[in-house]
Amino acid sequence: MRIGYACIPITVDAKNSRSFMLKNFSYEKFYEICKLNLQDLYSILNYNISKDIYMFRISSDIIPFASHPINNIKWWNLFKEEFYKCGNFIKENNIRVSMHPGQYTVLNSPSEVVVKKSIQDIEYHTKFLDSLEVDYSNKIVLHLGGVYNNKLEAMKRFKNNFKYLSNSAKKRLVLENDERNYDIKDILSICNSIYVPAVFDNLHHRIKMNKNFDELEEIKEILNQVSCTWMKEDGNIKIHYSNQNPYKKPGAHSQFIFLDDFLKYYDLLKEFDADSMLEVKDKEISAIKCINSLKEIHKKSFLYDEWAKYKYSVMEKNYTLYRECSKLVNSNIENKTIKFYNFIDKSLLNDFDKKNYKNTLLHVYGYVKDKVTEKEKANFYSIYKDFEKDSNIELCKKIKKLLHRLCKKYNVDYILNSYYFIY
Repeated sequence: MRIGYACIPITVDAKNSRSFMLKNFSYEKFYEICKLNLQDLYSILNYNISKDIYMFRISSDIIPFASHPINNIKWWNLFKEEFYKCGNFIKENNIRVSMHPGQYTVLNSPSEVVVKKSIQDIEYHTKFLDSLEVDYSNKIVLHLGGVYNNKLEAMKRFKNNFKYLSNSAKKRLVLENDERNYDIKDILSICNSIYVPAVFDNLHHRIKMNKNFDELEEIKEILNQVSCTWMKEDGNIKIHYSNQNPYKKPGAHSQFIFLDDFLKYYDLLKEFDADSMLEVKDKEISAIKCINSLKEIHKKSFLYDEWAKYKYSVMEKNYTLYRECSKLVNSNIENKTIKFYNFIDKSLLNDFDKKNYKNTLLHVYGYVKDKVTEKEKANFYSIYKDFEKDSNIELCKKIKKLLHRLCKKYNVDYILNSYYFIY
């Protein structure tokens, strides 16, 4: 059972989604950006396995304008070496990758133009995965599309247009339920008729069915049906897991995975040997948290290292909780890892507190105060005084951005390797 995340890690200086404006398209620009994206894909995969992350969604933007008429470059040949290197690494380490075309790839559109472009886009994603020479357990995830005032006709249109895909695309495609148009029953109906696997998304299901929480018994029955759509060559069944952001509109992903909820869900997933793609704002950080919580054995220094990453984010929220968590890290209680991460979750959900925020700013500034120039010092305290008078969100961002810049300039790795600038 793998746990993964999508597209862009936030603690790694690598990304596989660089692009450029269409008006600037040239062979040289295309080559430069693709080369960087593919090199960074390899770096990301390397980083992931160092953290026991064996599942990853590759950005659709990795090959810019891949299905656009302007692009007649045979990129799969041009970057044969890079594809071989990444593909080999994926296979040697039993990594599972996927891709997820965007909202404009709609196979059931009544517009022939949209359908044609959608097929081209799906074939691009297929060509990319085929160029890695990975097997058909590495999937392309798609939503069914719109309703267009007639749901049954729209579903028929999808099945009909599916026929125009290449055999490889048909083998790679999986369908996911959404929160507006097609629930998991609709998806299962289509999947069973065209013989493609279904992907269950818990948050989409909750929003579509107007539920406030995951009903595990119901989900168990759903996963029983979903598992029947996955054949041996499709690999383990794959699910998408996310939590609702408590401060945003329904369907918005949370800043981080709520570990307690995930572990209850994971107990259910074990029965199905399902791979979990986490859809969450803090990307690999939540993946690492969930993976670490499931491990039985850790290095002695492990929790101290984790606490070093989170400590200033907790201090910023509540200094009392910071002290309590520090005690927990140094204790000998059972299930310490899970209790630690649950404590972190609870702390990060605390509301903004000006006093704690200010104290943490000064604490972190202490790492650079003896290194900064007089001008940098004056700049920091000028913004800090403004912040004391009016602690609006823009000033919060401004002073943290300045601190981040100073920490980078003066190589304060202890802070840069922490999550202080992320939460």
